[in-house]
Amino acid sequence: MQKRALETKSKILAAARQEFSAKGFHGTTVDDISGRAGVNKQRIYAYFVNKENLFAEVLKDCYESIMNSEESFLALLEADIPHLAEILLRHYFLFHQSHPEFWRLIAWENLEGGAHLPVLKGLRNKTFQHLRKLYNKGQEQGIYSLEVSFETFIYTLSALAFFYFSNRLSMSLTLNQDLSSSEIQETLVRESLLMFRHEVRESGSAVSQS
Repeated sequence: MQKRALETKSKILAAARQEFSAKGFHGTTVDDISGRAGVNKQRIYAYFVNKENLFAEVLKDCYESIMNSEESFLALLEADIPHLAEILLRHYFLFHQSHPEFWRLIAWENLEGGAHLPVLKGLRNKTFQHLRKLYNKGQEQGIYSLEVSFETFIYTLSALAFFYFSNRLSMSLTLNQDLSSSEIQETLVRESLLMFRHEVRESGSAVSQS
């Protein structure tokens, strides 16, 4: 593909990411994307055939951004095991903060039934396999509870970051706190980690006494 064609395709994907993350798949039209990208609608069909394929490409491209950010996890060593929860939680907070279209797009796709999610299957396997090995070693060393699976560990940390950014406006009203404040965010991260460690210690002590 020639340089100009690649630039045009990149413009379409960028515009589509913004439109889909703001309105979801069903709320976005090809005309919306065409207008934002400044590209003829027929050019979009020439590259992607239909809106369905374009959305799948945007979703995969968006997911690759978190995969690329997670490459640093592959360099984590056994010495990092005691700090694994903090490393991951802070990473996910920073990622969502700098990629707001990611959590919006994923939220929309889940709300609309997840028909396009199969294109993401297995994309993060390599990173998660490495993290699983470290977590399992942490369990063997008594750092993490044998009662808490790796899946629950990852889900909880991911959910904390995702929920914060997708619900901070409503939760600011509920808790009467400005969750957009960097100070409040840091407190939330720090105290969440303390609570997590407390749960691990409590669970670990319960196991040792049984």
